[in-house]
Amino acid sequence: MYELRKVGTESADLLMQLWTTTFEQAYRDVHTADNIRAYCRENYSLEAAVTVLSSTQFDCTIAYDNDLPVGYGLIHYQTCPAPLAGASCELKQIYILSSQYGSGLGRLLFEHALQIARQACCQWLWLCVSNLNARAQRFYQKLDFAPIAPGPLLMVGSDLLPSTILAVNIDD
Repeated sequence: MYELRKVGTESADLLMQLWTTTFEQAYRDVHTADNIRAYCRENYSLEAAVTVLSSTQFDCTIAYDNDLPVGYGLIHYQTCPAPLAGASCELKQIYILSSQYGSGLGRLLFEHALQIARQACCQWLWLCVSNLNARAQRFYQKLDFAPIAPGPLLMVGSDLLPSTILAVNIDD
């Protein structure tokens, strides 16, 4: 049984470790190890984790299985860059360890993100996903996310990736 815990700056080291491990596992078949390391160095430092966890613009939840961290979800209270009819916030990240793929943990973290977004009075949850991340594309489509606009170009090391903005209406 999974336990979800909202975390703050006391968990910055843990978030940094989860960021790098889950990112590497999610993209090891897409990017070179050098590009993954470069991306993680640029984006997943301890300082970045402290910044995110100390900001009121983010809400971070870590999932535990028998007190072992196995994934996380990150909400960013930021309006979608594509027009939506109503308030929105960004599902910045849901990543889980590859050992948890297919376990239902991703869906559990998504359902938790929905609760957080609804409590923030949002009608929409949106995200950007790399067009090369087929696993994530399939996952979000199963959750009724639909493409609404091209996303920004993402840099992973020297790889330049197109992305898509997906959104789901979360009104009850």
